[in-house]
Amino acid sequence: MTGALDMTVNYRAKPRVSSPYPGRLVEITACALCYDSLSTEILEDPLRKSAIGLACVLLAGVAMGQANSEPVLKPRANTTVQDLPSAPADQKISPDAPVITIQGACEKGTPVADCKTVVTRAEFEKVVNTVQPNMPKPQQRQFAARYVAALVLANRAHDLGLDRGPEFDEQMQLQRLQLLAKLAGENMQKEASNVSDAEVEAYYKQHSNEFQSISYDKLYVARTKQGDAAAQKPLDPEAQKRSEAAMKEEADKLRASATAGEDFVKLQQEAYDFAGQKLKAVDTRVNNVSKGHFPPSDAAVFDLKAGEVSQVFNDPQGYMIYKIEAKREQPLADVRNDITRALQQQKLQEASQDLQKTATEKTKYDDAYFAVPAAPSLRSPGQTAPPSAPPTGTPAPGKK
Repeated sequence: MTGALDMTVNYRAKPRVSSPYPGRLVEITACALCYDSLSTEILEDPLRKSAIGLACVLLAGVAMGQANSEPVLKPRANTTVQDLPSAPADQKISPDAPVITIQGACEKGTPVADCKTVVTRAEFEKVVNTVQPNMPKPQQRQFAARYVAALVLANRAHDLGLDRGPEFDEQMQLQRLQLLAKLAGENMQKEASNVSDAEVEAYYKQHSNEFQSISYDKLYVARTKQGDAAAQKPLDPEAQKRSEAAMKEEADKLRASATAGEDFVKLQQEAYDFAGQKLKAVDTRVNNVSKGHFPPSDAAVFDLKAGEVSQVFNDPQGYMIYKIEAKREQPLADVRNDITRALQQQKLQEASQDLQKTATEKTKYDDAYFAVPAAPSLRSPGQTAPPSAPPTGTPAPGKK
C-alpha cells in the first residue's frame, strides 16, 4: 500500500495441513497472518499496530462465517447461455495498481490532499489468499468492504488513543498467546503427518501378525433355546442360567464334531435345531478377513494354523466356533495407507501426552488461592442446623 498510512502486511508462508476440527483451518490461517503482522515491524508503529489489530478481529469473523456457512441453492434462471470472455478483466490490472483507495484514513498531521490509504492488487490478494484461497469474486467484493471497515475503525481507534495503555497491551498479549497455541497445534499436526517409508516398513515388520487375512468356517450357537426364552418368566435368572448351560454344553459337543472333521454346514443346522430356531444353514464360509475387521474378542483365531478349530468363544450374541481354512499375508502395498495413518495418530498422541504431562505433572498450583469457597449458608446468624432426618427404614422415635 502507498500513502501516509502504510498497511502492508508481511507474513511467512504457512504450511497447510488437515485439521481435526472441520472449518477451523481458515480461522487458524487468518490468525497466523495477524500474528505475523503484529509480531514484526508493525509493533514499532502504534497506528499500524492498532489498524492491523482491529482488522484481524474482523478478518477472523469473516473467516469463521465463511467456514461455517452453507451455500444456498437457488433455481437456475432460464436465461441464454453466454460465451465466457477469453481472459478475465482483472488479469489486465497490474499487481502494483491500487484496487482500494480510502480517502481520509491517515495519521494526524498529514495534509488533507495526501490523507489516504491505498491497497494494491498484490497486497489485497495476499490478504485474500491467506484468509481463503480461491475466494470467488463476489465474496472478494464483500470481503473488501469488511476489510475497509476494519481499517477505518482501526484508524479511528488510533486517533482516540485506544491502542495505548496497559489494558490494550494486556489484550494484545492474550491474543498473541492464543495465536501461538493454535500455531503450535498446527505444527504438531504437520510434524505428525511426516511419516517416512522406513518407518512404515519397520512397523510392517514388527506387526506382521496384524497384517494377515484368514478364510474360515464359522459356527454360531445361540445363547439360549428359543422355546425356553419364550416360556420362561421375565427376570427369571435361574431358568436363563439352565438354558445357557444347556446351549454351552451343545456348543462344546459341536466343537468336538468340528475337530473330528464334520461338515460345518451340517453342524450349523444341528445348532439351529437344538436351539429351536427355524433356520436353514446354507454357507458357513467367510473369505479374506483382516484382523482389523474381526471382532476383538475373537481375534485369537489369527494365532491358529490352517485346519485348526478354535475354542468356543462366549460372545454377547452367542457362542462362536471357527475353523481356519487358509491364511494369507497382506502385501505392504495393500496396508501402507493404514500403517501411515496409524503412525500419524501415534505421533500426534505422543506429542499430546508430552504436553499433558507438562500441564499436569510439572505444574504446581497454589491450593489456597484456587480453593473453592464453601457454599453460603441460608441460616440466620446464630441459628443452629436442623436435626438430620432419620435414615430410610429406621422407625421414628417412639414407634416400632
